Parts: sequence; C-alpha cells; structure tokens
Amino acid sequence: MEIDFAKLWESEKTIKNNQQRFWDGRAEEFNSGLSEDRTIKETEKVLSYLGEKDALEKDGSVLDIGCGPGKYTMAFAKKVKTVTGTDISSKMIALAKKNAENRGLNNIRFVQGSWAETDLLAMEWRKNFDLVYASFCPGIDSPDALRKMTEASCKHCFISGFVTREDRILDGLKRHLGIKITHWGRQIYYSFNLLWNWGYYPEILYHDRSWSREYDIDRMADVFMTRLDERIFVNRQDIIDYLKSISVNGKVKEQTTSKVAWMYWQV
Repeated sequence: MEIDFAKLWESEKTIKNNQQRFWDGRAEEFNSGLSEDRTIKETEKVLSYLGEKDALEKDGSVLDIGCGPGKYTMAFAKKVKTVTGTDISSKMIALAKKNAENRGLNNIRFVQGSWAETDLLAMEWRKNFDLVYASFCPGIDSPDALRKMTEASCKHCFISGFVTREDRILDGLKRHLGIKITHWGRQIYYSFNLLWNWGYYPEILYHDRSWSREYDIDRMADVFMTRLDERIFVNRQDIIDYLKSISVNGKVKEQTTSKVAWMYWQV
C-alpha cells in the first residue's frame, strides 16, 4: 500500500495561531546566543558542508527562511553576492538588521513575514535563489511549505531539524501534567519521502547535539506554555509549583540532548 506522506503530515499539524508573538518573545534569547562558541562552531560546519556542495558561490544568492537574528544570514553574506533573510518575527528581523549593520554587511535584505503566506510570484522569488536554506524552521511545516521552498530555488536546498530531542525539564513537566510528549523528526521524515516522490534525491547527515540553559521560573513557564498546542489547556500555577519543586535559588537548568539531521537536495 502506497503511503500518502502529504496527508500524514497535514494530519499531524498542531494549532499555534500566535507564532509571531512566540518568536518575538524569544528574539532576545536567540540573539544573545550568537556569540557562543557552540553557535560559531555549528555555523562553520554548515558553511563547510555547503561549500563542498558548491552551494555558496561568490556570485550566488541565498534565501534564509526563518533567519532569526541573522545567525546564518550574516555568515552567508560573507560568502555570496546577495542574501535575503525572512522571518515571521518583527523583533527577530529588527535584531538581524541591527546585527548586520554593526558588522558592516550591506548585501543583505530582510523581509518580515510568514513563509506560509509568502507569494513567490509577487515577491519575484520563484526560481530566484541559488540556495534556499531553512535551519530548524517551524515554517516548513507542510507539503505546501516544502514545495514552495523548492520552487524558490534554482539550484540548491537545505533543511536542518531535530530527529530526536529530550528536554529534561520540559518533558518532565509534560509527564507531570499528563501531556503526551511529542515525537521529533516528523519534518525531516515527511520532507525526505515527499522530495523522493517528487523526483528529487535528498541526502541526509546526522549530528549529535547537547546544551544547557538556565531560566527563571516564570520564564521557563512561559516557554513551556507557548510551545503547547493551543488545544491543550494547562493551569499556569501547576507549572509554577512543579518548577519551584525542582528549582535551585529560583532558577531551573534545562538540559537538552538531541540528534540533528541535515538534509540537502538539488532542484
């Protein structure tokens, strides 16, 4: 029996209507991590890999979907002629513009908007970029979003995302509240099979990643609630009480272990 990966993917989509507000709320956190050694090393690895694929040519162009505060956008700008970064969060875009200006990078264009609502023809983005890139981008969440990404490229495409991920505190909260823990890796799984069915030949590499981050109790509660499907109701005080029970001096330390997939294909 042939599997309809498009229908499977659509059937598992969660409801999150306030994505712009969620990512606005995390903009400063993401921005503060740009100078971390882990971030710098990860960026260098990605650039090296894409360089081996001849995806970062001197006269080339890149579209960075879900660019955040410009982590990869700025790195690409040092390698190619022009870069376009797009993100649903106005705060992410504001920080990205400031970061690029501070580094003297004037070959970047930033566009605020939802990838799902982006009109390639109106933006003149159809087959317009040598590389279309999406790193841990929640905007690539459906067959339509994936196809649009492919249609924006004239040569190369790249997606990265989690295959497995364990968050000690967030997962503990879900178990405490009786909420089903979501399985990671659906984006990569469905994307690979759809691309294969569409006639492309995606390649996948896997990498292990782990990190830790300290939060105030209130901030950790906010992070937890914004990541939930909006059909799930939880009492914030129950979350606070649980976090207090595992906190040290009013702080909780989240520890994350994961396996990440890089998926590359040509169009």
